[in-house]
Amino acid sequence: MGFAIGTQKEKMQEHTIRGHYQKVAVGCWFTATGRSIPQKLKYEDEDGVRHVVDNIQVIKSDQKHYAGILAQRYDCSAIIHGINREFTLLYHPGENTWDMILDNV
Repeated sequence: MGFAIGTQKEKMQEHTIRGHYQKVAVGCWFTATGRSIPQKLKYEDEDGVRHVVDNIQVIKSDQKHYAGILAQRYDCSAIIHGINREFTLLYHPGENTWDMILDNV
């Protein structure tokens, strides 16, 4: 009779998020326990104009694996161009980069 010790669960693979991907710079606050909370972001539009989005509200966050690559996903809302919008922020720890994903409107 044999016993398996330390068997690893398969990591759940997520489907790619649909929408418009935009590379962004994010200012984050870290709690004393190490939890990260995005506070503001900056991005450049097609015309080269830089925009700042303040007062990001994080609705939920969790770690996901997309094509086997770890990412921290934040479902958020904020005022963007005068409209309250929901969007997703993805932090890629291996590359130290951020993506903002907006629904195609």
